Amino acid sequence: MAKMQLILFITAIMVAGALIVPSYAQVTLTSAPLNQTDNVTYVPVSGSIAFDPENYNSVKSVTDLTIYARSPDNIDTKVNPASDGTFNMSVPGAGNYSFWVIPSKLDYLNKTTNATYSIEYPDVASPYYKDVTATGLSGLVIPTRTVQTGKPMNATPMPPTLPAASATPTATPGFTFVAVLVALGAVCALASRKY
Repeated sequence: MAKMQLILFITAIMVAGALIVPSYAQVTLTSAPLNQTDNVTYVPVSGSIAFDPENYNSVKSVTDLTIYARSPDNIDTKVNPASDGTFNMSVPGAGNYSFWVIPSKLDYLNKTTNATYSIEYPDVASPYYKDVTATGLSGLVIPTRTVQTGKPMNATPMPPTLPAASATPTATPGFTFVAVLVALGAVCALASRKY
């Protein structure tokens, strides 16, 4: 019976561990097949990106943006621009590349008209495509699009506020499940001692 208790205890620990440990979404960048990694010639890509630090997204420097380039073979290259908005990267060979930026949208206020608007960069769902030659690409300008998001108002809008946090702690669903497993293990242990 002691072996059964040990098995139940270990199973409870494993299930609890699987539920307690948070699983984070991971971005998996694809790489070239093994037979294509030899003799890859990297070519330079350079350009610039426009940026206004007066946004409500807490992105205060152009260096906080990340520019991605995906090759025709689905190999991703990323770079953060320099403080003047210029960037340089080396990509694996020539071809039609897709470019996008993260974060892809920044929110602003036109202080003259009190209207809100957003500046959008290409994103992964709708990237910017550009051909890269065997000698590389220079002078690439990442495009932006201005989108009106709010009508002019009489008062200056403030950034959105979060609701007040609750002061009373609440158990998470995982905690309740672990507590049930521990209670079940204790009941099994007590039951086995009686017999």
